[in-house]
Amino acid sequence: MNLKQRKKPNMDCINLLTSILLCYPEISEISVEPEHEEVYISYTVDRILNDEDLSQTREFLEDSILSYQYLENLVPEKNDIVLEVREKATFINITRDVKTFSHGELRLLNEIVKDRFAKNLISEPDKVPLVDTGILSQLELIDTMLGSLKINPVEEKMVGIRENGRVIVYNK
Repeated sequence: MNLKQRKKPNMDCINLLTSILLCYPEISEISVEPEHEEVYISYTVDRILNDEDLSQTREFLEDSILSYQYLENLVPEKNDIVLEVREKATFINITRDVKTFSHGELRLLNEIVKDRFAKNLISEPDKVPLVDTGILSQLELIDTMLGSLKINPVEEKMVGIRENGRVIVYNK
């Protein structure tokens, strides 16, 4: 009888997604898609943006990412920004390739989204202590874990979300 062995989840990826969600409470979802070697990041804005705001936001994010990549001499394979309105919210979905995505770019994206949407950005900052040595060490490790992900790609799609003040990471 041939028993199918279950793959062990990639702990580096689980730790990476957990650290990012803990350190960046504005991110509502983050996932890693192994088939296309992509990172997917989603923010949720608690209001409906009109067409002009959608277009301006997308253009500003694109220009900012491209400028950052130019300054870092990066040639990305994937740079997608999609803004979609559903029900009473706007979702900012960013897809990047794992090979060129960096913690610096993540910090830039996060600051732009925070600055642009301020109080309308659904976030859980009260769940993250401002000065916590654990959080500071997590921030430092994100670069290392992103580097590890580039060397040891995940075999299954990994998703990190927020739910009722908790961070949940699972394979899909």
